Amino acid sequence: MSTHEPVSVASIREQILDAAVTCFLERGYDRTSLDDIAARSGLSTAEIHSHFADKGEIHSALLEVMSELLSDRKSVVEGKR
Repeated sequence: MSTHEPVSVASIREQILDAAVTCFLERGYDRTSLDDIAARSGLSTAEIHSHFADKGEIHSALLEVMSELLSDRKSVVEGKR
């Protein structure tokens, strides 16, 4: 019997995005490579490519997450939630 829990696509994407934001903050976007993100996330570049086409797509996903967080925060502040 395996003790490994199945990993969801969402949790892998989150793992990649967490690693990417750390790398972008430490090295800057231009100096961060997919190899850097792979090393930080503990995943292979092939695994990253199965979720994101390239570094730009990872960046776009991070911007989307940040936009959602800011929108949620704004709703809370304005009493809409």
